[in-house]
Amino acid sequence: MPYCPKCKAEYREGFKICIDCKVPLVQTLEDANEESTREEASTDEGSQNAEYLRLLRGGEEAYDSEDYQTALKLLNEASQLEADDSDVWALLGLTYQALGARREAWRSYKFALRADSEDTNALWYAAQFLFEEEDYELAMSFVTRYLELEDDPAERKEAESLREEIAYHLSELADLAPKQVAPTGDELAAAEEDIPSDKFTVIDDLEEEDYEDDEWEEGAPDAEPEEPGFLADLTLMLTDRSSKCLSCGAALPTDAPYCYNCKEPHLYQPLPD
Repeated sequence: MPYCPKCKAEYREGFKICIDCKVPLVQTLEDANEESTREEASTDEGSQNAEYLRLLRGGEEAYDSEDYQTALKLLNEASQLEADDSDVWALLGLTYQALGARREAWRSYKFALRADSEDTNALWYAAQFLFEEEDYELAMSFVTRYLELEDDPAERKEAESLREEIAYHLSELADLAPKQVAPTGDELAAAEEDIPSDKFTVIDDLEEEDYEDDEWEEGAPDAEPEEPGFLADLTLMLTDRSSKCLSCGAALPTDAPYCYNCKEPHLYQPLPD
């Protein structure tokens, strides 16, 4: 007996279409269940894809309008729906960069290139980011790879200009590098004479008059600790538990893009005001 795959109604032989659901009938109830499962999966997948595209477009529009906090919220949600799309990670990188979160920006560019190592947008954003961070050697490798893949003449011209700037800075750094010359015997002897034979004195009880008025404030608070210097690397640490979520305190891998507990963006430090 034929069955409707949607409402599971049983029909007499000869019927081909369900009167209520307007869909073709199947021959057994088992076939009806399988068809229903496939349709539900297809519907769920389509719904998730539509939600992802909505979040991605919303994040891009928020970024374009310089509403970076909203862009971060939407793109973070989008990345949790579709982690294999390099577009969302590249946009997250730009957003973090605009918010002054350098480590988070670089982490996002690495995720973008893990999703698609030949994504020219991600390569270009990463090259520009590294150039701004004065990591010229790594920037050169990214812009060179970009030029190997990019065909558009206008885009190539801009990239060639960036590569020339990077090459200039690399040349300047090479010229400034100290030449390593081994000291002679006389130089070593002179250096030894300059070293005092007695122990160094540690001065830790300075008097107030030792400072000018504008350099000393009684009871002045200690200086704020400086943010650790940014250092780009090419690894993604996703198996350790060396970091934590600033929102809920959950332990996280160093390069987790978001908190697996509360789903908030994984920030290494609070975002600058």
